[in-house]
Amino acid sequence: MLRPNQRPPQFDVSTIPALASAWNYSAERFQQIETAIGNHLPDCVACIAVSGSLARMEAHSHSDVDLIIVVDDRHRIVSDTRCCAVFSDVWDRIRVFGDLRPKPDGIFSVCARWSDLVDPSARGRIDESLATFGHRIQLLMDAQPVLLSDEFVELQIEILNWYSETRLTRMFNEPGPFHWLWQDVQRYWLSLKSRTYWLNADDPAKSLTLNVKLRSSRLMMVFAFLQTLQQSWHSNLPLSELISAIVLSLHHTPAERLFRHGEAIGSWDTIWKFLSSASRHPASQLTDDLRHALTHVEETARTMIESTCSNPHGRHGVM
Repeated sequence: MLRPNQRPPQFDVSTIPALASAWNYSAERFQQIETAIGNHLPDCVACIAVSGSLARMEAHSHSDVDLIIVVDDRHRIVSDTRCCAVFSDVWDRIRVFGDLRPKPDGIFSVCARWSDLVDPSARGRIDESLATFGHRIQLLMDAQPVLLSDEFVELQIEILNWYSETRLTRMFNEPGPFHWLWQDVQRYWLSLKSRTYWLNADDPAKSLTLNVKLRSSRLMMVFAFLQTLQQSWHSNLPLSELISAIVLSLHHTPAERLFRHGEAIGSWDTIWKFLSSASRHPASQLTDDLRHALTHVEETARTMIESTCSNPHGRHGVM
C-alpha cells in the first residue's frame, strides 16, 4: 500500500479545498526533504521518519519539520558523540528550508536508539527517558518514513511485538494482546493534556493555538490509533498477522482512519484554516464556528471509536 505522500487522500476533497491544498503541500515537502537528505547516510542510521503535521499531510508554510532519526545500535556500539554527529549531519542537509532545528530538550532534538525502543527491561517502567517514550509512541501513532521505509516498518513491527502481552491477557481475559499499549497511549494522552493546559498560559494567543491543536489534531491522532487497536480486539489472527494488519492500517493518516466516510471532515477543514493562520493572525478568543468544529470533530472521533468497542468488562473506556 502506498504511503500518504505517494497518493491522493482517501476521502472526498471536493468540499475541503484547504485540506486538499495541505495534502498537496505536504507531499511536495516530503519529496523536498527526501531529496535534500539524500541516500548517502552514515551506516548507523536505521531510518528517518517525519512526525507531526507533515506526517498527517496537514502541513502549511509555517509548519515545523519534526524528524525522528533512528540509530541502529542493535549489533554495534554507537556513542553519544556519534549520535550527535549524525543528528547534525541530517539537519545540515535540510538547512535549505531555513532554521527549523527543533528546540533543545524536546524529543525531536536527539536521535532515537533502536535498542532503547525495544529494551525488554523497560517494560512497565514509568520513569524511563521521556525522549525514548515519546519516540516510541510517535513512531506508532504519528510518523511516516522519509527514508529507509522497509527498516521503518521493521521497527514498527518490533515495537508492537515489544508491547504485546499474552500472559495476563489469558489470565484476566484482557481484550487482546495490546491491552498494555492501550494504557500507555492513554498515559501519553493524559500527560499531553495536563501539560498543554498550562503551556504558554501567560500568552493567550499561543495558549489558544496549542489547546485547539490538543482538541483537534492531537485528539484525532490518539483516537485513530486507539480505534485501530480496538479493531484488533475482535480478531483471531495469530500475533504476527495481527501486527501486520495494524502496521498496514498505519499507512493511512488519522483523518483517513477516523473520517473515511466524510464524517466531520468539513469541521476539520475549519480547524485547519485556523491553525494554519494562527501565527499570522493571533487571537485569544474562540469563535463560535471554531468551537462548533472542535465539538463536532471530538464527538465524531468518540463515536467512531466507540462503535468498534465491545468490552463487557468496561476496563478500557475512551478517555
